[in-house]
Amino acid sequence: MKAKNYCPEFEEYKTIRQWALLGQLPKKDAKGVELWANRNCQTSYVYYSPDEVEPATEKELQDFFQPERDRKNKLARLNRKWRKEAEEKKRQEEQKKIFDEAVEAALLPYRKLIWRLTEKTKELYPKKEYPQAIVIDTETTGLDPFHDELLQVSIIDEEGNVLFDSYFKPIRHTDWWEAESVNGISPEMVADAPYINEKAAELYAILSQAHWIIGYNVDFDLRFLMGSDIITDEEYNAFRTEDVMIQFAEIYGEYSVYHEDYKWQKLTTAAAYYDYDWAEHEEAHNSLGDCFATLFVYHKILSGE
Repeated sequence: MKAKNYCPEFEEYKTIRQWALLGQLPKKDAKGVELWANRNCQTSYVYYSPDEVEPATEKELQDFFQPERDRKNKLARLNRKWRKEAEEKKRQEEQKKIFDEAVEAALLPYRKLIWRLTEKTKELYPKKEYPQAIVIDTETTGLDPFHDELLQVSIIDEEGNVLFDSYFKPIRHTDWWEAESVNGISPEMVADAPYINEKAAELYAILSQAHWIIGYNVDFDLRFLMGSDIITDEEYNAFRTEDVMIQFAEIYGEYSVYHEDYKWQKLTTAAAYYDYDWAEHEEAHNSLGDCFATLFVYHKILSGE
């Protein structure tokens, strides 16, 4: 209850802080009475009657309000610190944006040249017959196919023969901490690797003959190949794909009410489900190892095991 409205007998009662603001503090033997601060009964305080308080000295009042002043000063310091950090973060983001735009503008002529050279090497690459059904996997610096870059591409056929496997040195990225924590590929590991355009013709020769592409979240891999100018939009849309991740999601059976579909599972989960032995080929998250694991899971799904 609210004492002022519903308890007339406590009309003149006040909290210790309210009395302090009037220059008075409770006597040593004052007990007060606990009352609700409002009709919602959310918080209660101890209220004192006029008979339980006495005039306080300036020092007593100073001592009483000191913790409150300390809290306010601390909060003010924190607010200044947070504002300064926010301003610095905004300044750094603006500088980074300006820098990235400048780098992109400077690289644009070279990217156009690389694209033209890539197209020419595709035309000049020696003709060789490749399988029409392939398994593909990639490792990248991030998740954006038109901003991040390829770090590794691996391709095998349905028999498990390696058709292509290479690391790549990114053109625009010098570090990729978050992706590195997942795929284990460090800048040092790709320091002497070729750039993607150096292998574009070989990759294109394999992909241009593939009519059936198998992968785990295969759309992710193909979008990065498209973002790297290895394949065009038309070629990307013309591929027949088998996404083992989507096939396995239904088998695993973890339904998502939010997405109204089966939840996608990691490749490691699918491999464990079928007792795949990673040591037989490569460790998890290396794209070549993931190719073999994807092929294994794919065959298990086809066999209905």
